[in-house]
Parts: sequence; C-alpha cells; structure tokens
Amino acid sequence: APLFPRIRRVSLRVAVTSPNTTLASISAFFLAAKMYARPSLCRENTVPNGCCVPRTLSNEPSRSRTHFQELVFDLYKDEKTGKIFIPQFFKQLFESGIRRDDPRLAKVFERVRDVEKLDGDGIFESENLFLDKETFKECVGSSIGVIAKALKRQLVIPDWPSFCKTMGETFEQVRPAHAGSVATYIPQLARTDPSYWAMSICTVDGQRKSYGDSNVPFCLQSVSKPFTYAMVHSELGADELHSYVGQEPSGRLFNDICLDHDKKPHNPLINAGAIIVASLVLRHASLSDRFDYALNQFKKFGSTNGQSIGFNNAVFLSERETADRNYALSYYMREHKCFPPNTNLQDTLDLYFQLCSIETNSDNLAVMAGTLANGGVNPMNGERVVNNRACRDTLSLMYSCGMYDWSGQFAFRVGLPAKSGVSGAMIIVVPNVMGICLYSPRLDSLGNTVRGVKFAEHFIQTFNFHNYDSLVYSDCRKLDPRRVVEEQDQEHTTRFMYAAKTGDISAIKRFLLLGLNVHARDYDERTVLHVAASEGDQFVLEYILSKWNENPLPVDRFGRTPLDDAEKFDKPACASLLVKAAETFDEGAEGRARAAAAATGGGVSASPSVQSLTDDFSAALAAKSETIVPIKEEDEKS
Repeated sequence: APLFPRIRRVSLRVAVTSPNTTLASISAFFLAAKMYARPSLCRENTVPNGCCVPRTLSNEPSRSRTHFQELVFDLYKDEKTGKIFIPQFFKQLFESGIRRDDPRLAKVFERVRDVEKLDGDGIFESENLFLDKETFKECVGSSIGVIAKALKRQLVIPDWPSFCKTMGETFEQVRPAHAGSVATYIPQLARTDPSYWAMSICTVDGQRKSYGDSNVPFCLQSVSKPFTYAMVHSELGADELHSYVGQEPSGRLFNDICLDHDKKPHNPLINAGAIIVASLVLRHASLSDRFDYALNQFKKFGSTNGQSIGFNNAVFLSERETADRNYALSYYMREHKCFPPNTNLQDTLDLYFQLCSIETNSDNLAVMAGTLANGGVNPMNGERVVNNRACRDTLSLMYSCGMYDWSGQFAFRVGLPAKSGVSGAMIIVVPNVMGICLYSPRLDSLGNTVRGVKFAEHFIQTFNFHNYDSLVYSDCRKLDPRRVVEEQDQEHTTRFMYAAKTGDISAIKRFLLLGLNVHARDYDERTVLHVAASEGDQFVLEYILSKWNENPLPVDRFGRTPLDDAEKFDKPACASLLVKAAETFDEGAEGRARAAAAATGGGVSASPSVQSLTDDFSAALAAKSETIVPIKEEDEKS
C-alpha cells in the first residue's frame, strides 16, 4: 500500500461500489499489485524479444524500508524529546517472542552499543538511552525485516504472550506426573535426576520460549535419528537411501532383531534402520571426518552460536560397552547383505553410538525441531540445512514411526510428527508453525517420556494442531494461536452474514453447529436478521427467527431494525414475518434465558451495545412508520 496508494484506492472503490464482486476477484487484484511490487518475481529487468517494456524496481524495496523505519520512529518516539527510547522499543520486540540472543538482531544491539558506548545488557536497562531518527535508522536498518513483522504482529504466533501463558499452564499441569523410571540399560543415563522437566518452543519465525530445566544438558539418543536421516537424505537422495532401508512401521520393539519382507530394516527410526543410515554418512571418509561432518550438520540445525551442541564421551563409552544387542543386530544385517559394499562394521557402530551421544539442551533442540518445521531452513538465520524433500520425508517417518511401539497411538491421539529417545528427550513438530522440545527422564514401558506424552495430549486438546483438525466440521472450541482471537470471531461473523445474504441455509446451519452466536453483530451493529430482511429471503429469515431468542427488532448503529430494512427495500413477506415475531416475543422469556446463560457460563450472551441500543419492541412497532431513518447513498452501499 505505501508503494501503490492509487491501486489501493481503486481496489477499495471497486469493493464498495460493486457489492457482487467476489472475494476471489478482489484477492486476485491485490495479488497482481503485490506481484508487481516484488522484484523477486521478475528475475530480470528485460523481457526477451522486446515483448514488454523493461522496468526496474530495484529502488522500491529500499524506499519502502526507509519509509517503515521512519514510521516506526514516529510511532514510538518520545513526544517531549523527539527521540526514541530504545529499552522500551526493545521491550516491544521481546513481547512478540524475539529474544535478546536472536542472531538476527545481533547487529542492531552491537550498533547501539557502539553508538552509546555501553556494554552487555546496558542497552536494555539504561534509563537515558534515546536515539534520534537518523541514528535509529542506521542501527535497525540491517534487521528491519524481522522488526517489521514483529511490530505488525505478522509473526506466525501473533499473540505470543497469550500463547505462552497457555503453554506455561499446560507445562505446570503435567509436572505432577511421576510415573515411569529412568533408563537403566546405559549406566550413565541411569544416574540422571528423574525430577528434571523442561519444555522449549521455537516457531518458524524465530519466536522462542523455554520453561523449567531448559539449560540442563542431555544426550539425544534416538532423537538424533530424524536429523541423521534428513542429513543423509539431502546428500544422497531418497532413491539411493531407501534402497537400503524401508519406510514402514515395524510393529516390533525398536531394537528387535528382524527385517522386512525385502530383507531391509523397516524404517530409519528404529535401531536397525538408524545403523544402516549411519553407514551412509560420508561412507568413503575416515571415521573422524564422518563424525566431524555430522556434528557440524547438527550444529546447523540448532542455535547459530553452536555452543549448545556437544558430545558426551562418557555416554558414548558406556553405550559401546553395553551394545551387545546392537552388535547382534548389525551382524544379522550383514549376513543378509543390508549394508553398502565395503562397510566397516565397527566404524559404523562407533559412529552410530557417537551420534546418539551428541549432547544438547531443550532450548537448542527446539530450534532443531523448528528447522524441520520450517522445511529444512534454520529459523534463526535463514540458512538451509537440508532440502525440502528430505525434510518432508523425515516428518512423514516421524509421524508414522517416531514414537516406538506407541507410534500409531500417538498419530491417532496427537496427529503430529514426533520423536522420542530413552534419555527422556522428545520433539514435536507442527509443520509450518513450530518445533517443541520436551525433556523428562521418566520413561514408560515403551521408552517414551511420560510427561512428554501427557503434555502432547493436553497440547492437542487445547490447540487445533492435530493433522485433521482442519476438517470442515471441526471443533471450533480449540484455539488457533496462528490467528488473533478477535480476528477469528470477526471472520466467522462475516461469513455468517454472507451466508444469509446468499440464502445458503446449509452454511448457516454449519456455523450454528460450530457454536457461532446467532445474535452476533458486525461493525455497524447489524445482525443476520438485518441482512436476511434486506435481501428478502423469507425462508432464510424464517429459519433464523426460529433460532432467535432475543428481541427480533434489534437496532443497528443507524437506528434501524430488520423491519425497517424490509420495508425500505420493499420486502413485504419478510416484514410480515418480523411483525409476527415481534408480536409473539416474550421479554420475560428473554430475561430468563439470559439469567440461565449467566448462571451456566454459556448459552446466549447479551452484548452491552445491544442492551443500550434496543428499544422496547412494542414502541418500535407502534412508531415504525415514523422511525425509519433515511440513509445516505454512501451508507447504503456500505
């Protein structure tokens, strides 16, 4: 809109003066303007054969950024000093989920420190840190993209404080679960404090939040398997990789000595398949180079500082000493020629144990899960770690095979890709939204973290992230944190009104089934009765009146009732229905219904604006011929 004000005015004028213009047409018009504004959609400035006039838009984005920097400064500046108070400005950013250690803002913080000669956290706490316009623009220019999205609430979770509050409540709700015990077959894991409980979140826009013991280090164990698979998949491709390992859930224990009907491991997320995948990591290089490569790739999945990824040598040695089962499994697979040619079995097993012994914490593992949610692109720096196909196939396997023998139950109950490990770590991926890490060492009989599984069940009961929560007749009582609640209500009301306008009784019934309030009002305080009466559809109006238990003559902000609209637009059948409904309306019954709704906390809710604007229906009937308020042409169009 800043670049194309004329297009915006024309579009709005078309929308207002042409009521029958479809939403698709308007959307297409705006999309055309948006495409014209984006130079990335036109890779070259000239068109072959001279079929179009060459044009250059290279300066438009920079002008737009400059304009936005000035706009931000004007909105957040102190009126007395004419300068912007930087700690308060940063606070606004942090409330959106952007953290102080976000690498995308590192240059901003560094520049402010240089300008003001401050060290450490002084730029967040100083009471006298003001910047003028030019200095502010110079400091934030390199990161204006993420700043713009945060301030405009265009990040994937716009209402971040409310979302974090709900997640924190769920986190504490699960804390009392003390069932299960720590893994004992690896001595180092058996010494872990079973009381640890941590959760971390990282969205695809880099919003982050951690709870509990989020800085406690732990080994990835089986949680390393999806990342190893994605890494090898991106390197070799699906065809070569899956010539050695299948994609089916095994239906057996994760360390069972068995193969599928093709004499291959069932999938890459059980021990047999993960050992095969480990044998494919830079298979022609030395063991040291292979591990070094894998560790660096793991670091790319996570935080950009790389300090949260390490290696626990004690766990590696402990696991290698107690690996009889994995050795037996490997020899069994070598007997059936499952490995690539010339595979060194000892090196392969050592690399597998090393990958399981990579150490991190929940805060960093959430970023790694967020990279999978973001299609293989690290949300903290925008760097692509694995290709999109590898990421897609990884999530597919996590969905069907990621939770050991409880994978089917988890897919049924939670409906999201996940992977757990015997260290107590667990990741959940909400594609295109976020990655979640849960850590609690207490395991159930199947090797999954007890608290993690319980949290996932509570999580999916609260938010509509189940794979099939998007069905038409879904439960609208679930929250969608990707959208502001007020916007959801407004959209439902708008679609409800449009269904009344088009006479779509099926859609009206669907909205009522979803729990939409039939008495909902739009920005002009108009109800669905106003719309149905204006359109003259007596069947729709009659159906709505059958569900209406308030005054059937509600008044909009222009002082008009549905009866006024029916008479104004010469709809006698609708006017007759409204008169009849008004004559039979029982105010006492309405009052009793409101009292019952208030007592139960549900039912029909009365809006204060309705109470203040609705006159006595009998007076409206008596004076309806005198109370019709003429509306101007512009209002009628609106």
